Amino acid sequence: MIIKYLVEQKCTLQKLQNLLKDSTRKVHGVYYTNDFFSKRYIARANRLSDSIVVDKGKNTVKAKVTTRMEKSGLMEIENTLDVLVKHKAGDMPGFMPESLLDEDQKPELIAEPISVSQYLYSVDLDLIMENPKVTFQDFTIAGHKFTIVNLYHSLGEDMKQNLSLIFGESDKMYLFSHFVNTNLTTRDSKMILDLIVDENITGKAIRGVIFNANNKVSVSVYPYDELINSYRSGRGNYVFGTAAGAISVPESEISKYRMSVKAISISGAYELTLKGKDNKIVLLTE
Repeated sequence: MIIKYLVEQKCTLQKLQNLLKDSTRKVHGVYYTNDFFSKRYIARANRLSDSIVVDKGKNTVKAKVTTRMEKSGLMEIENTLDVLVKHKAGDMPGFMPESLLDEDQKPELIAEPISVSQYLYSVDLDLIMENPKVTFQDFTIAGHKFTIVNLYHSLGEDMKQNLSLIFGESDKMYLFSHFVNTNLTTRDSKMILDLIVDENITGKAIRGVIFNANNKVSVSVYPYDELINSYRSGRGNYVFGTAAGAISVPESEISKYRMSVKAISISGAYELTLKGKDNKIVLLTE
């Protein structure tokens, strides 16, 4: 994933290796996608640096990525497995695709509840990316330094895949920990939202969106029938919602809001609040 209004610079695997070896930095988020994925699935937010191995001599990266998807995505992950195995470019330990076709068998996958009716299923991908194209973006949010490294990899004409890693400060537990009890500017707010919408590199699913107006009118969106999607519209607005309803924040209105980030549980749940003169919008993450 890239932040569109920042320069994306080319680099080599040396850049990635340097970041992995830097004791002051660590991976705070992962995003993975390929040609088969019909939706923007999320991955585990935290990664251990020793699970990513860089071989500069062979110009290869080996990484274990835990994707989290809706049940409808399990067929897409099966297609991914077929291509990875064909090209000897990875595997999915413990994933049994044949069980998806049998009504009497249940895929032995962890179903994580996002709401009373919606779940995400975790699948581990062991990736071997030979000769990937590597780029990076350096930026700061609220005085904290971040780096996004993108690996673009093609398996012939069968599949293209992208892996993105975001590095932050090693003494922070989660990505959003950098912003708790911090005075955030309009620029900071926009950049935090850009890490969530579309290609969500934070790894945090949105469990609710609440709009409260000062006249006591309140509107809420929760993942009852489907998971909450977040994206930038054609006009650049930030949209959070489902087919049943959505809450939109016009890009031109962002400067009228002040963002705050609050940790609401020790398990890593956060509350992101955009407070304006006449209303406020609250994003609840898992």
